[in-house]
Amino acid sequence: MGGELLNSSSSKVSYTEQFYEHFPFYLAIGMTYDQYWNDDCQLVKFYRKAHKLKNEQKNQELWLQGMYIYEALCNVSPVLHAFAKRGTRPLPYPEKPYSLTKEGNKQEKEIQEKINRQKAKAVFGAWASRLKLPNTERQKSAN
Repeated sequence: MGGELLNSSSSKVSYTEQFYEHFPFYLAIGMTYDQYWNDDCQLVKFYRKAHKLKNEQKNQELWLQGMYIYEALCNVSPVLHAFAKRGTRPLPYPEKPYSLTKEGNKQEKEIQEKINRQKAKAVFGAWASRLKLPNTERQKSAN
């Protein structure tokens, strides 16, 4: 029983040792020697938070890069198929980059909806002109 107390107390690490153990990490994320040892102790929290945000941003950038590579491979894959028909062409590369904000996505969606409405209007107008229906305005003026 006495040995357990002795072993548990000897396994504790002093605060100084803990500071020396974490010191290389803070140097690696940009904190200077003087900031770590002499400035406000709260500064390490902000450096850790900034490091976390930087890692999340880098992860998002790499994910986006992966999306571009994936789309490029999917677009070119019809040509790479061993039994592709003669004259098969890859899909075109996107004309503009992906939008990264909700506002940008909303604007792109609205623009695409407007284009689709204009196409539908043109198709309907062409269909109506082929029907050769009597002009209703002429009929109203004749009555």
